[in-house]
Amino acid sequence: MTKSFDELDVRTWIQIDRRSLFFNLRQFTKRARPATIMAVIKSNAYGHGLSLVAGLLAKENPKRWLGVDSITEALRLRRDGIKNPILVLGYTLPGRYAEAARRDITLAVSHFEALRALARARPRPAFHLKIDTGMHRHGFSEDQLPGLIARLKRAELKPSGVFSHLAAAGNRAYSKRQMRAFDHAVAALHRAGIRPGLVHFNKTEGILNYPRPHDGLARLGLGLYGYLPEGNQRRVPLRPALSWKTIVAEVKRVQAGESVGYDLTYRFSRDATIAVLPVGYWHGYDRGLSNKSSVLIRGRKAPVRGRVCMDIMMVDITGIPSVRVGDEAVLIGAQGKRRIGADELATRIGTSVHEILPRINPLMRRVAI
Repeated sequence: MTKSFDELDVRTWIQIDRRSLFFNLRQFTKRARPATIMAVIKSNAYGHGLSLVAGLLAKENPKRWLGVDSITEALRLRRDGIKNPILVLGYTLPGRYAEAARRDITLAVSHFEALRALARARPRPAFHLKIDTGMHRHGFSEDQLPGLIARLKRAELKPSGVFSHLAAAGNRAYSKRQMRAFDHAVAALHRAGIRPGLVHFNKTEGILNYPRPHDGLARLGLGLYGYLPEGNQRRVPLRPALSWKTIVAEVKRVQAGESVGYDLTYRFSRDATIAVLPVGYWHGYDRGLSNKSSVLIRGRKAPVRGRVCMDIMMVDITGIPSVRVGDEAVLIGAQGKRRIGADELATRIGTSVHEILPRINPLMRRVAI
């Protein structure tokens, strides 16, 4: 059941629709088979709430792999009672290796310095090797494979997984080149008697476009939350899981010729009514959306007028009848028959959903409905 702001005792809040989350998960689960889905919940679960989303997923499947960016995120999940297997996808300081081992957290290892530190670690954490197949971020490159194999054998290090990452999923030729490089690396490990248990290459777009029947895992990030990366050609029914809401804090009249907000960036050509909303760029509503976006009030679009402030923004409610203090305003999500998606906001300021969602302030209240 949807909770109102007075029940939550907040001025702005995030709602996560668990039915939409699991609907999206099912869409990718059937397309990834026989691989199972690793839910990528890094960066505060793409803004949806790290522990909230992890808790929902753990209840659905206590054995599902969860992917995070840092050991900080992983340890928070452990403190919050999440017992699922966790893979830290990003860089981990060697001084945290023993702690990772004690808390049953698996690490990504992508360079020789990390291997040397891993060999010294006591206790020693489980780890997945990351292979650089063309993105040129973290990962062992093809020419490093002989040295990698020699180092693993010499130190008696046994990876429990191996993975890589698509650089440009919309570019089929480059993606297939990456897959060939990855499969070559996995085959080289196998020939040397090194058999990582879990092999994973695909992410959201890869699951839709590049079937990999021999992989054990597929990493689902943005698609889990109801969006596809821009440019993806393969359509799949998805339901955005996140709604961002606030309330009308004040209603006031503005005369024709008057301006609103910092730097007087919007001047009204007619008498107007505006609503003041207690939310701004500190909360994660991008300042670039000033005079470019809208919110939903009483099921109708109310354009943002003037600069988005740190904690306040103003919207034009002229023509929307009977708006009162305390009325709900929707920044992202649906109200009545209308919807404003995070992808719409991204388009208006020339960025991606990957940036819009994770930048929503993690201190804001999040509730599952």
